[in-house]
Amino acid sequence: QNLAITLQSIGDAVIATDNAGYITQMNVTAERLTGWPLAEARARPLADVFRIVDAQTRLPASNPVDMVMSHGEVVGLANHTTLIARDGHEYQIADSGAPIRDAQNNIVGVVLVFSDVTEQYRVRQALAESEERFRTMIEWTPGPIAVHAQGVILYANPAALKLFGAATPEQLVGQPILDRVHPDFRALVLQRTQAVLQTGEAAPMLLEVFLHLDGSALHLEVQGIRIVYGGSPAVQVAMHDVSARLRTEASLRQTEDSLRQAATHTQSILDNLMDGVVTMTPGGIVESFNRAASAAFNYQPDEIIGQHIAVLMPEMQRQSDDTFSIHSTVTGVLSAMGTTLELEGRRKNGNLFPMSLQVSEITMGDKTTYIGVVRDITQHRKDVEEIRRLAFFDALTELPNRRLLTDRLRQAVLSSARTGHHGALMFLDLDHFKQLNDTRGHDMGDLLLKQVAKRLQECVREGDSVARLGGDEFVVLLESLSLQASEAASQAELIANKILHALGQHYLLGDVHYVSTPSIGIVLFSQEYESIEELLKKADAAMYQAKSAGRNTARFFDPAMQAAATAYAELEADLRRGLDSQEFVLHYQVQVDVQGRATGAEALVRWAHPRRGLVAPAHFIALAEDTGLILPLGQWVLQTACQQLAQWSANETTKTWAIAVNVSAFQFSQNDFVANVASALMESGANPHYLKLELTESMLVNDVADVVAKMNQLKTMGVGFSLDDFGTGYSSLSYLKRLPLDQLKIDQSFVHEILTDASDAIIARTIVALGRSLGLKVIAEGVETAAQRNFLVDLGCEAFQGYHFGRPVTAAQFFTNKVSD
Repeated sequence: QNLAITLQSIGDAVIATDNAGYITQMNVTAERLTGWPLAEARARPLADVFRIVDAQTRLPASNPVDMVMSHGEVVGLANHTTLIARDGHEYQIADSGAPIRDAQNNIVGVVLVFSDVTEQYRVRQALAESEERFRTMIEWTPGPIAVHAQGVILYANPAALKLFGAATPEQLVGQPILDRVHPDFRALVLQRTQAVLQTGEAAPMLLEVFLHLDGSALHLEVQGIRIVYGGSPAVQVAMHDVSARLRTEASLRQTEDSLRQAATHTQSILDNLMDGVVTMTPGGIVESFNRAASAAFNYQPDEIIGQHIAVLMPEMQRQSDDTFSIHSTVTGVLSAMGTTLELEGRRKNGNLFPMSLQVSEITMGDKTTYIGVVRDITQHRKDVEEIRRLAFFDALTELPNRRLLTDRLRQAVLSSARTGHHGALMFLDLDHFKQLNDTRGHDMGDLLLKQVAKRLQECVREGDSVARLGGDEFVVLLESLSLQASEAASQAELIANKILHALGQHYLLGDVHYVSTPSIGIVLFSQEYESIEELLKKADAAMYQAKSAGRNTARFFDPAMQAAATAYAELEADLRRGLDSQEFVLHYQVQVDVQGRATGAEALVRWAHPRRGLVAPAHFIALAEDTGLILPLGQWVLQTACQQLAQWSANETTKTWAIAVNVSAFQFSQNDFVANVASALMESGANPHYLKLELTESMLVNDVADVVAKMNQLKTMGVGFSLDDFGTGYSSLSYLKRLPLDQLKIDQSFVHEILTDASDAIIARTIVALGRSLGLKVIAEGVETAAQRNFLVDLGCEAFQGYHFGRPVTAAQFFTNKVSD
């Protein structure tokens, strides 16, 4: 505020900018000359408000901010500079620019001081046109002019008269020149005058102090040249009054010193705070950065001040093109206003760290500043995690303890009852463990328990849980098994056999080789709610059945489940044999556009079983994924579909047909998946632009970065992508925006009752709208009637698949049917 008052008291026009050339302050004289009020000019580029051109050439003049930033010192404008005001009025101005520096002597802005010299300019022009004898003087100087010889003033132009306060020429002309020179500069003036007269060379521009008629000092930039005046040698002197500029510069230096001292004092206080303090503009530009913030983010203040706050944010939240207020909707920064948020910060080396953030807003006059108080909570998080670990994890094996297992089991039971998917609880007891403890000691027993824990974790799937109840008792919780009880039992038995094999291998306990086996009890649970205690009791009872059966085995609580698991094991053996015997075939279901024209097909695998007949994928895909057989099966499907695609491409009628191939999450996660797709395309000669891979939403739950990377590699080959069964899984808008998809597929569960169920209709309409907003095509599967198709067309859906258009058939039948259509 003091700075603003000071600026308003200065007679010359003053404009201050930041180091990027955006206006931060201006006084009333500058407002009058430019025609711009400060409220409208602030934060605008200088060139918008301070429009200057060369008065002679009318070309744009150099930007004084750029000149000051380049030279790092005071600079002046050309002597023939024209300022074009907002209303088009033009002023001739004299101007200088000076750097504004901070406590570290860094240039943080520029101050421009200029005055209206229009009248002087017009006088010089009139003299140039009417008086040839002053032509040389006018060419050399734009300011006040005087001629003197032998120490006497011979001529003074109107500007010079005005400068020295003379009402008439007689007050100067005929008077001794040294009467108008400050005593301290008289020797210098005499010396420069003699040099000009003797050498004929112009004296360079120099700052000299003269005296006004009232005795006050005039600080003038003076330049002299030798001329012939009245037939005798004389010196023509051009003068430029810089008194106001020097006063302004002195005032600014004093103000800068005061501000620098205040800023140093404030920064000293901030640097001694324990928390990081970052101040920023409403546009998100960092203005200050204290020592604690520097330690947290590993940036020195001079590296971050002037940068956008996005530099300190994770990559996914950085949108440097946004204003701070818009940016905060992504980063959550402004949502910390008046409260404390926990989010991630980004250090200079790119590493992320947890931090707490509080934001407050301060407005002084028309300037708003945001103050962020930051604290690195890495150690706090570690302390909380350690407390959690001690409360919920076993100290010896670091597995979940009974408390955490109980919570997870309760959630699993509720989830199973809601989704219909089976879960399984396994109760494991180590055979003859007490004998090891009694003969070798508890330390040896502890070594065995830790190794058992490690092997158990390696046997289960991601998302399953392994816990230690105490002693040698372990529990394995399996979730999201099959909807079918028999398949779920087989899946559980598969993992149980894996555990039996892993735990039955030799152990090295110190230098002792030891063999241990487990007895395992298994109980399934599903839609029928059972208490946690009841499930544990059943699993425990089944475990004792396993011990009674001779140990080193697994038993289901329900004997009927054992029979189902055996049957499922036979199906696995059949599946392996079927792959070896090439019993699998592909059927193709047509996909059509709005006009009903075939655009391609989805490839659907079928198992031509020698005894069971044609088996649908619902009966063997889950088993293939559990056993890992999905990899050779999926590669066979991909290769066969590419071969078919190549055959269609060779036919003029079918060359634009595309084939959609389903890809399992396990198959897509393989490191060589992209190479396998490329190999199938190359070996078959198929056009990759007509191959579309259908992915499921479950792929997005884990490593999204890996999914995006692989999709981008395949996209560069020309392969397209469709998100299958959209709306039934876990995907979010943030994931969808990152994925290079081409199409969304409305799941048939929403299409089946779309005409009678308002919720299904709303979901379908939302998916179509979402597809449009993301630039994706939308296809609906499971369309069985013309009414469903027409309803979807009205929603904006552009592609369809379902029994209404054709059932899955062999490639030969597909070709015949569609070509004949």
